[in-house]
Amino acid sequence: MHDKDDSNRPERRSALIALELSRLDIDIAALREVRFSGEGCLQEHGAGYTLFWSGRPATEGNHPVVGFIIKTSIASTLESLPTGHSDRIMSLRFPLKNKEYSTILSVYAPTLQAKSGEKDRFYSELRHVLRRTPPADKMIILGDFNARVGQDADAWRVVLGRHGVGNCNDNGHLLLEICMELQLDITNTIFQQKDKLKTTWMHPRSRHWHLIDYILVHQRDLRDVLHTRVMPSAECHTDHRLVRCRIRIRPKPITRKGGPPRKKYNHCRLQSDEIKAVFQASLQNNFESDSSQIDPSPELLWDKLKTDILQTSEEVLGFSTKKNRDWFDENNIEINNLLAEKGAAHRAHLARPSCLLRRAAFRHSCSILQQKLRGIQNEWWSNLTIKTQQCADTGDYSNQCMAPHTVSRVLCTVQTVRYSSRA
Repeated sequence: MHDKDDSNRPERRSALIALELSRLDIDIAALREVRFSGEGCLQEHGAGYTLFWSGRPATEGNHPVVGFIIKTSIASTLESLPTGHSDRIMSLRFPLKNKEYSTILSVYAPTLQAKSGEKDRFYSELRHVLRRTPPADKMIILGDFNARVGQDADAWRVVLGRHGVGNCNDNGHLLLEICMELQLDITNTIFQQKDKLKTTWMHPRSRHWHLIDYILVHQRDLRDVLHTRVMPSAECHTDHRLVRCRIRIRPKPITRKGGPPRKKYNHCRLQSDEIKAVFQASLQNNFESDSSQIDPSPELLWDKLKTDILQTSEEVLGFSTKKNRDWFDENNIEINNLLAEKGAAHRAHLARPSCLLRRAAFRHSCSILQQKLRGIQNEWWSNLTIKTQQCADTGDYSNQCMAPHTVSRVLCTVQTVRYSSRA
């Protein structure tokens, strides 16, 4: 995951975030600072999510990267992959019923301390992307705008609701101006609720909570927004709280492929002598039953033999289930226990944020989770490499864990993991 040796970020943060989103039943989430370079995607099979990101090449240094993490079942319905317009703006076009579409943007605006030229360039790119969007599409913008829009609903009556938070700053004026220009509504300010369900980020020095992460929709689609609120219980290894928006849309139904899925027999069970003996005995009994009444012609004998082999394979061997080997998913029980401990410490910290002992206990649980995950990863890769090498030495390629040409790459990966853990 491109971590430094002294990084406090747990291994496979994408998998941890996917598990948290699955717990909260989030279909599509916008991410920032994904820590990947270039453009690409990554599937988290255990939680059922797919991560897409867009950023600058690795040769240009460390820059903010935006992305989406989408349920794999939804990602399979996309007609095209998400498009990265820059390292701060990424969009996807989501098909709906009746040949309608919804365009969703993931954005990451410059901070308040950024130069005015950088801010102008970002909002110019955002205007360009929004104006190129088909007018009939439902527009949804998710992201960290690093802006405080305040609560002056009378001055910004069209775009700002009556339940804002705090005062407006310079970045907030830029955001309100583009919302007024493009007829966008800030959904975070239209629902009456407690401030802790609206504020998303705490200033590290003043310790005050602010609303800087927003979900924007077109004014004509505001009737489809059911609720927008912060999820304080979500722990996604970031100093920002998760904002969830429930929107009433009708996705395009998934088209099923014709014909039943093709099943494969679990032939690996024949490696056991006991299963092999049972298979041979069952096959012989099936073939000898009523064999005297069968016409001895080759065609009928072949049909009888094929039917008996298939029937015996289904009864004795069963069908194999496709499973991608992964250290995170195969240690799901142990990792869930670690996440439960960290979640309990996080909830205790949320109950009393001013308690230094609870805050220290939560940080300690995060550190323990990081150490345990790296240990699980090292042990899994070491065991897989040893088993693969044993299969290659004995010529048992049918039971080999992976293709022979990948063994050297796995050995290099394990050595890299070991050296990084010793640093």
